[in-house]
Amino acid sequence: SLGRGDAGLREAARLLAEWDRRYTRDNERAILFELAMSALADGTWDELVDPGTAARVATPGSATLAALLEQPASIWWDDRRTPQLERRDDILSASLRSALASAKRQYGAPDGGSWRWSRIRHANIYHLLQLPALSALDLPMQGGPQTLNPSSGAGTHGASWRMVVELGPDVHAWGTYPGGQSGNPVSSRYTDRLPRWLAGELDPLIFPRSEAALRAAQVISTLTFEPDR
Repeated sequence: SLGRGDAGLREAARLLAEWDRRYTRDNERAILFELAMSALADGTWDELVDPGTAARVATPGSATLAALLEQPASIWWDDRRTPQLERRDDILSASLRSALASAKRQYGAPDGGSWRWSRIRHANIYHLLQLPALSALDLPMQGGPQTLNPSSGAGTHGASWRMVVELGPDVHAWGTYPGGQSGNPVSSRYTDRLPRWLAGELDPLIFPRSEAALRAAQVISTLTFEPDR
């Protein structure tokens, strides 16, 4: 029944129907879904707001919310802040309207390019000392909440080391990580892994059983540790 109401609701439903459920860099509808889900959670779990502080306590996750969608008459859908009794479709409609208004207010027209995921969602790889000059910030990325490539968008958490392993008599593995093998900011190996990490590409991992098993082409440099005498 969504989209049969006012013009704003119909527009929101039309735009959301254009989303291919992917969080690629050039996607221009994922942001509408994220804003709609945020508004849906706010509208559903209003019973869990502390009336004294107006702060929402810990709420169920998205899996619980998805399961609740199968119960259109559940009492949880009712917004106790209003005199009328709301049902699922009332909250869904209100969430879509709110999401569309929020997206336009924050990012402008839906077809102007400013809804593109790469302009909204970024990876921030901070130096351990949180020094911006030694960090890699505002990196456009693909992936979104609760995907195989989760990201907060603020650099507070996300997928760092990624690895696929094929077990057997001989281990075969592929992996990548955001950064490089050198901790020296002036080294070419400081952030050389970032482009492939951002692209979601993996490289073969090497498991030499001895130094002699390494081919010359696989050795860039050698670091030797000696005991202090």
